[in-house]
Amino acid sequence: MMPKTVFTAIFSFWVLFSAGQSIEDTYLFAEKQFEAGNFHAALMDYQRVAFFDSKSQFEDIYHRIGDLFYATGDFGSAVRNYDIATRVEKNDSIKTEIRLKKALCFFKQNNFFFALNELLSINPPQNQFIQNKVNLYTAIAWFGVEDYNQSFTRLSQVLPEEEIPKLEEIFQQFDKTLKRFRPGKIETMSIIFPGLGQMYTGDIVSGLNSVLLVGGLTVVGIWAWQTYGVIDALLSVGSWYYRYYTGGIQNARGAALEKIAHEKEETYTQIIQLVENNLSQNP
Repeated sequence: MMPKTVFTAIFSFWVLFSAGQSIEDTYLFAEKQFEAGNFHAALMDYQRVAFFDSKSQFEDIYHRIGDLFYATGDFGSAVRNYDIATRVEKNDSIKTEIRLKKALCFFKQNNFFFALNELLSINPPQNQFIQNKVNLYTAIAWFGVEDYNQSFTRLSQVLPEEEIPKLEEIFQQFDKTLKRFRPGKIETMSIIFPGLGQMYTGDIVSGLNSVLLVGGLTVVGIWAWQTYGVIDALLSVGSWYYRYYTGGIQNARGAALEKIAHEKEETYTQIIQLVENNLSQNP
């Protein structure tokens, strides 16, 4: 049996064009649907236009379809249509706009490497506002791939000179957090003294739990060794000791990564606020 969605699409095409509605009428109707916020209805009409537009009369159709997929949260489909739109678009300014929208889709998907690749392929715009936008998006992409020096450089090109010290302060504070909670360092602390890494990152309960469990098993292991011998001690306590000892190290690393992720989010928010405040004061 033919799937319902395929049947509905074919039936809609047949009704539309057998009724004599021109492709131009369909395009205009889709425009009105889009403006009214009827995104799903507009998307179907735009796709009809793309299907029947054999003469490539509507060169912006894939740009429009990409916008609709973005509006409905289907960022993968938006990217695919923006790809086509980029290839057929002749106007450099509009092509840059489409690439920026593609980058936004990748941001939504946390694909910062893909976003960076798209942004670095943009030719330098003549318009300063667009150039600032490209620099800001590129700074976000560099920040997402954890190249903070490149991110700072791009942001410095967006902000006025008097705001650079504030930007430096934000990045310096973030750098201190990265060094303080470096996962390798936290792991080493928990290797040397179980629970120390968790407590250092502020996870006191988990740290004390590691101290008590590993310490208690150590005492039991020593007692079993003295009473029954090394083999019996290893068989009875060894697996439990290994489990909680290594588990504490893993928890310490996880706590460090969580601390860095939280600080990264805070830093990102501060950067965006700094840029927004500057833009609002200098529109």
